[in-house]
Parts: sequence; structure tokens; C-alpha cells
Amino acid sequence: MPPDAPGFTEYVASLLRQQLGDATVVVREPLTLGIASERTPLDKLYAACQSNRSHCADDVNVFVKTRAQAFRAATIPATRETLRLAVRTAASVQQAQREVGGDATTFRPRPFVGPLVTVPVFDTLRASRLISEKDYKTLNLSVDQVRETARKNTYDAMPQVLQTARPAAAGEVGKLDGPVPQPSRLVFIDDWKPLADAQKGKLIVAAPSNDTVLYVGDDDAATLDALRAQVREIMGKSANPLSDVLLRWSPSGWTVMP
Repeated sequence: MPPDAPGFTEYVASLLRQQLGDATVVVREPLTLGIASERTPLDKLYAACQSNRSHCADDVNVFVKTRAQAFRAATIPATRETLRLAVRTAASVQQAQREVGGDATTFRPRPFVGPLVTVPVFDTLRASRLISEKDYKTLNLSVDQVRETARKNTYDAMPQVLQTARPAAAGEVGKLDGPVPQPSRLVFIDDWKPLADAQKGKLIVAAPSNDTVLYVGDDDAATLDALRAQVREIMGKSANPLSDVLLRWSPSGWTVMP
């Protein structure tokens, strides 16, 4: 990692160019990049690297991934085909609403379970963005029609749970990850029944990031401790951490574990 400000700036720019293309990313001055027309300061990232060199590579990687996703998200067109139903925390949606100067209904979240909500988004697998009021007009769909289309598209885009998840042995933590936004699977409660049945009726899950769901097949203290440890690890490293709550499956829905 270059220790000087100009070298550090060029290094971060080179990583972003790998993600977004040479023409999109320019160096405006030391510790300042331009991503398309957006000014992107690097002073806080550089200061963090100077104060803790051992964490610098991880911090830079998270910064690059987050900025690249934000740029891709901003350029996603409003189409019915890219509608998906996402699981987010209520706090993250509220923060997004504050950032755009909206109120509690701006992005149309609906309660799901515990701190989690469902919200319609545009998703291209490489990035996603929340749907704005302007997008509803572009789509020429009502709020309920958007949500219905997003739910159907989400379901159609995902293989069944047991096609990708094998039953977890006692004390083992299973994982679903990959390009599909895995937490959205939680919306389809019936799809989890075959996995729960294969685990003698016990299924506890967590969604530590927007691309990962972890699960176990027993509720022994040691197993739950192992699950929580993996949740903390993934959330600490993810550019898109989601939630540390544990959810227990039943045919009637998810419940938050104490």
C-alpha cells in the first residue's frame, strides 16, 4: 500500500477502474477522485490507513466495493424486469430516506420480522437501488402492483432452498451465498419447510449480509454460539452488513430468537 497521498490516491483509483472502467474514474488531486461527475474524497480513508496499517487493505477493499456498488446502483434503469423484493433493516431504509430528504413512506417499506422490513428494489445482481416515487410513475404501476411484481420476480429468480442448501448436521453451520440476494429467500416461508423437515423440524437462520444466509439444524448453546460467531465475522467484513438477529422457522413464519 503506497504510504504517500499521491500514490495512495492512484492505487485506490486503479482498483475502482478495475470495477468501473478507466473513463469513469479520474484523479482530480491527491486524496480526491472523480467517479463520473461525482467528487469522491479519500482523506478519511487515508487517515484510517495511516493510523492502522494492518487494517488498511480491508478498509480499502470495502471502500472500493461500496463505491462501485453505489455507482452501479445509481445507473440502474427503472424496468419491471429488474424489480425484486429485498429484505433490509428498518434502520437502513430510514437512513436512506433521510439522505434523500424523504419521509417514512418514501421507499414503501413494510414490516417483516423483528428489525427487518421488505422493500421493493431494482436489482441487477451486481447492484441494487431502492425505488423512488419517480420510478412508480416511470413503471406506470401502483404500489401494490410494484410489490406483487417484485415478489414474483424474486421467487422466479431463485432455485428452491433444498437445491442449494444441504441439511446441517448437529453443531454445523450451513451457508447460502452467491449473486442472488439470499435474505430475500426468507420472504417465502413455505420454501424452507423441506430443509426444516430434513433437520427434524428445527431450523434457525441469520442474514448477516445482503448476499448471505446462515442456518443451523439444532438449538444447542454451542451451535448457536458458533452461528453468532460467524454472523459477527461476516458482518465485520461485509460492505453490506444486514442483521445479527437469529430467526426460528415455523410453518406460520419466522420468530426472533431471544
